[in-house]
Amino acid sequence: MKMITPLLIIFGLLVTPLSVLGNDRLNEIEAEGGKWAAYYEAEDLDGLMTLYMDDVVVALHGQPALFGKQAVREYFAARLGKAESKFELNYEVRETHGDIAYIISQYWLKATDKESGDVFLDAGRSLLVYKKHEGRWKIAADIDQATPDVGWPSPSGMQ
Repeated sequence: MKMITPLLIIFGLLVTPLSVLGNDRLNEIEAEGGKWAAYYEAEDLDGLMTLYMDDVVVALHGQPALFGKQAVREYFAARLGKAESKFELNYEVRETHGDIAYIISQYWLKATDKESGDVFLDAGRSLLVYKKHEGRWKIAADIDQATPDVGWPSPSGMQ
């Protein structure tokens, strides 16, 4: 019986999903995703840029791909401050594998133009790929897409 107990423990660890073993790491990754939305809503360009790797690739639906942190900075610098923005996120998948992690989430963005009052609604799915860099998770790739199964209103009723 003494030999069976360690074998059962080892077997249990082998068949236990990584998400159960690494909840702290998954929560850490989810918090990183929330930081992006918070910085964007606060119109904090410098804060937003702290989240990206220098060689990041950002591919937003309907836009040419952005290669490198400077291109991402220029893209967001031209947009931040022009609208009051509110995000809602629904994390569908969070995975960590060593120093690589990713989040797939549904998102809803409501942006109200500060001058005209016009409202822009965007909804879709995003993939954020993270790399551990100098002890911090940083975005290595950010891909957004429109998708027919994510629409308005958002789950909380934001319209």
